[in-house]
Amino acid sequence: MVYVAVRMRRVWTLVVLLGMFAVFASSAVAHPERSTEFPDASKGSVPKYKHVKSPLIVCKSNSGKRIKAIFRGKANARTLRSRLRALEKCRFRHIQSAVNKAKSNDRIQIMPGLYREEPSRRIPVDQAECRSMFETPDDGDAPVATYEHQVRCPNARNLIAVVGDSLADPDRECDQKCNLLIEGMGRRPKDVLIEGDRLKKDVIRADRADGFFLRNVWVEQGAFNDVDVVETNGFRLRKLVTPYGQNYGVLSFASDNGLYEQIEAFGNGDSGIYPGSGPEGHCKRYGIEIRNVNSHHNVLGYSGTAGNGTWTRNSTFHHNNAGISDDSFASGHPGMPQDCSKWTENQVYSNNENYFTNDRDAYCKNTPFEKRRKEIVCPQFQVPVGSGFILYGVNDNIIQDNTIYDNWRSGVRLFWVPASIRGENDPAKQFDTSNGNRFIHNQLGYADGTRRPNGMDFFWDENGKDNCWADNRAPGGTVTSDPAVLPECRQGLPFQQGNAVKLAAEAPCATWDPETQPDPPGCTWFTTPPKPSP
Repeated sequence: MVYVAVRMRRVWTLVVLLGMFAVFASSAVAHPERSTEFPDASKGSVPKYKHVKSPLIVCKSNSGKRIKAIFRGKANARTLRSRLRALEKCRFRHIQSAVNKAKSNDRIQIMPGLYREEPSRRIPVDQAECRSMFETPDDGDAPVATYEHQVRCPNARNLIAVVGDSLADPDRECDQKCNLLIEGMGRRPKDVLIEGDRLKKDVIRADRADGFFLRNVWVEQGAFNDVDVVETNGFRLRKLVTPYGQNYGVLSFASDNGLYEQIEAFGNGDSGIYPGSGPEGHCKRYGIEIRNVNSHHNVLGYSGTAGNGTWTRNSTFHHNNAGISDDSFASGHPGMPQDCSKWTENQVYSNNENYFTNDRDAYCKNTPFEKRRKEIVCPQFQVPVGSGFILYGVNDNIIQDNTIYDNWRSGVRLFWVPASIRGENDPAKQFDTSNGNRFIHNQLGYADGTRRPNGMDFFWDENGKDNCWADNRAPGGTVTSDPAVLPECRQGLPFQQGNAVKLAAEAPCATWDPETQPDPPGCTWFTTPPKPSP
């Protein structure tokens, strides 16, 4: 009878979770992508700032005036002279024109100004020459553009496109415009402002563009992404500001040997940064490093479906609806299930903003993206407001030496996701997520010498094996958790079945839809939790 009860409990849990995550899966593939493959990691590396060729210069008619204002003063005299000399060599008024002219190992320098890329804007999104070049993803979602589409109609869906692989060979590797450096020549990123048209999916897209390096620019208002790096082996994104994307500020997908650094992302409807389908290092290496990122006032600070092989450190995720998410929801994302990422020495705090209010729901439903005020964030994905980390269907991750505080619902949430949600129906694989995650030496509920508690420091559905907690601390208080006792880190922790009551409590939120069901009955995720008492 005990065996039957346990078996029935597992069946019940599966039924609950299948219903609970069905809509999560469809929402997660709100990031649709063509069929992709990981590049050969052994052939790539993070690009260095080293270019010997004379640059291709892009400028506007008022760049000289802007340069003089930006670099005024005796201390900047040398830089001012250098920029004005470079300006004399300007031959391009639009960034895409310089990209079209560029060859591998070239560099493009963009002088201060506002870049709206008018020639690209004039190309229709539904460009006639490429209307047949779409494929249907594995999940059966809306058709997505093929790689041939990106080659033949690069500016139909991208304001600026760096497309590196020719169609002449099947190797999926960069043949042209490889190791391309694009850099703003102002003092700050905002001195070179690249403004999307709110119709084209990407403002800047690097596709199979190995060695791509983008630095010191402000990129905003992508109809999906501000900056998008796809199937690229070796990339570096440095000193960027990426606000007001409909979905993502910076996204990388099926790419490797990458570095995000000194990025500020805000005002995005899904997440500020998204290293999705990350490198398959299988815990032997971290193929994408993320450091010194400041991601705030998004729905999510960070997210990554199949966000594998990343190391995020010395970054801050704050004043979002939720701070950091990794998951195994969607089919069609290589690298499932998620595994082997690491977060160290990050600040994850005050993620209590709420963009799911009734007034916001009505505005977002009735106002298409191209007509919205750019500062208004309209959620593209559902999250439990007031959460620091939300880890749903993740394996073998390390969360260590982070400071996590003032998240009014939960500091960390860890939940299992059945494999069937990502289209994997083998019964033996249904419990292959939420295993081997380690939470070590994090500081909870305390900052700047004062108690700033989370609603609950650790909230776990109690499913999986080898999940463990060690040396976490709450100065001036006690680490709080549900369950009250968490497994310590030791060898061979056994598998345990999840808590069906906790799983069932999440289920109503699965019916969220921004158009038809923005406020599901029984769902508490979208109500701002009360501020915990110190």
